[in-house]
Amino acid sequence: MATMMLKWLKRSVFGLGTVIALYLLAALAGSLLPANQHWQSTEDGIEMFIETNGVHTGIIMPILSDVHDWTPLIRPEDLQDPSRYGSHILVGWGHEGVYRNTRIWNDLRASDAISAIFGSSEVLIHVYHLNYPKAYPYYRRRLIVSAAEFRKIAAAIEARFVLDDLHRPQPSSGYGDDDLFYQSRGHYNAFYTCNNWTSDVLRQAGIRTDLWTPFQGGVMRWFPEPHE
Repeated sequence: MATMMLKWLKRSVFGLGTVIALYLLAALAGSLLPANQHWQSTEDGIEMFIETNGVHTGIIMPILSDVHDWTPLIRPEDLQDPSRYGSHILVGWGHEGVYRNTRIWNDLRASDAISAIFGSSEVLIHVYHLNYPKAYPYYRRRLIVSAAEFRKIAAAIEARFVLDDLHRPQPSSGYGDDDLFYQSRGHYNAFYTCNNWTSDVLRQAGIRTDLWTPFQGGVMRWFPEPHE
């Protein structure tokens, strides 16, 4: 009996290792293959940024531009401190349990990790407010998109918001005075993560990005670092 259990354990470990290895190889391959390969940043358009905190990526956009106005959805009175309402927003999307319960990776709960891997429709949009952001090496990359591309990006993000009967979003408190969570649509799993979402929004707009990657590095590599 002990011998059979040891064999089963070895096979299970080998099988799990194989699945993880294939997943990582697929992520590497997907991050190296471009979607919208011939896209080029325009000289005259809307300035945006792609930002990473080392794990999650998000999209930085102006709240108000000639192309789109975010104020009907993202309002200053929803913030704990309306004076923190910024000129720009950093928008991300992800698993609710991980977002709410994991300020740092040491806080990650096994139940949230398992739910995120195997899939959950309990997802949120996370919005930070920023004032006149600039590009920085590694973690914030600048790009200029056309008006048509920006409209597609805004439309893809807006479609994720869950609205009430008055067509208003459903915000809840974030980590501090300058951010909020919003109820969202979508399904999070190991094959569609917060970083897949960022790439998906950009890809739908026709912007060059990775073909598929669950990791932040596969997103950021497609946008050059700023010169210091």
